[in-house]
Amino acid sequence: MHVLAQYRHHLDRLTADRPYVDDMNVSLPNYCTARKDIWCTISPLICFHIIEWHRPDRVLRQFGFRQGIPQPCDNESILHKCDLKGRHDVDWTTRHGDYIQRWSSRHEHIARGEMAIGSLGYHNPYMVWYHSITIRFLTRTGSFHELLVIFMFYLFIKVYFIFIRI
Repeated sequence: MHVLAQYRHHLDRLTADRPYVDDMNVSLPNYCTARKDIWCTISPLICFHIIEWHRPDRVLRQFGFRQGIPQPCDNESILHKCDLKGRHDVDWTTRHGDYIQRWSSRHEHIARGEMAIGSLGYHNPYMVWYHSITIRFLTRTGSFHELLVIFMFYLFIKVYFIFIRI
C-alpha cells in the first residue's frame, strides 16, 4: 500500500470523540518530546521570506485540552503573496522583524486550556460546529466502513429486540 493511501486510511479511522491516539508519541525519539510545551506556542514559523502562523489554539484537542469553537483568525494572506522575484537584496531580518521578535518570545504565547475529560457528546456545541465544517472521510473506503459499522449496529439492535420479545 502506498504511503499516501496508508495515511488516508489512518485518517479515515479517527473518531470525533478520540481524534488522536495517546500512544502516538511513544515512538518519537526523546529529542522530539523534550520541551513539548513548545508544541503549543502560538507563533510564526519563519524560513527566510516564508512565514506561516502556527495556531495550536485551534486544535487544542490534539494536546488533550477541551476545545471551544475557534474564533476566525487572520492568516495574513499578504505573507502568502511574497516571492523572491526581484528581491535578492531584501534583508528579511528587517522586513520580518516583528515576526522574529514574536518567535523569540514564543515561550510567552503558549495555548492552554482545561484538560479534556471524557468524550464530547454528539450535541455538544463544539461537535455540532465541527460536523458542520468537516469533511469526514478522505476515501470511499472510509465512508463505506462507517456505513457498514452503522448498518451492523442497527442490525444488532433489531435482532436484539426481536429476541427480547420472544
